[in-house]
Amino acid sequence: MPHNNESTYPHPAFMEGEGSITGQLCPPLRSLSPPFSPRQTNDLQLVREALRSLRNSFSGHDPQHHTIDSLEQGISSLMERLHRMEMQKRQERRVRGKSPAPHVTNEYRDAWPSNSKLPHSHSTPAMSSSACTKVLYFTDRSLTPFMVNIPKRLGEVTLGDFKAAIDREGTHRYHFKALDPEFGTVKEEVFHDDDIIPGWEGKIVAWVEEDHGEN
Repeated sequence: MPHNNESTYPHPAFMEGEGSITGQLCPPLRSLSPPFSPRQTNDLQLVREALRSLRNSFSGHDPQHHTIDSLEQGISSLMERLHRMEMQKRQERRVRGKSPAPHVTNEYRDAWPSNSKLPHSHSTPAMSSSACTKVLYFTDRSLTPFMVNIPKRLGEVTLGDFKAAIDREGTHRYHFKALDPEFGTVKEEVFHDDDIIPGWEGKIVAWVEEDHGEN
């Protein structure tokens, strides 16, 4: 004699940790999902309760249970996909936040003399790898520095190249900002036209002073 009382039991698909009606395992919505935020967890709980209520409206062998199983799996898959997309976006934002772009700015932040007041457009020095070297120089008669470009790489520019670039009449003395291993930042005077001018953080910083003819 067949048993007719199995329809009075809750459907296995909404029992904790049990399977579906067709003999294939159908884990509950909670077990299909990765760890979510508290808000997402509450949403999943509401969906699970709604599905349980819907299952109770059908008999134990009603084919609509299969439709509910498919709906449950589809919702779980969608929630998992949305969760992964959200986590990926957060990781990309963290990577962009750790970008090394400010490194160039920090590398040259101390390149300018402390008493100079330059326009913002002059605040980014040329890189030493450039075929053209930027030269910033001060004179006795002006508080505002002048700037020229010499078509040579830093480390190849001589005092003669600098004199030709600024084209100043008269006799002058030439000092250049340099880094001394013992004393740190110094003004180094260069005398001979063939001498290589020292650089400072990718450029040349110079002071041109009139020589009043001391013998």
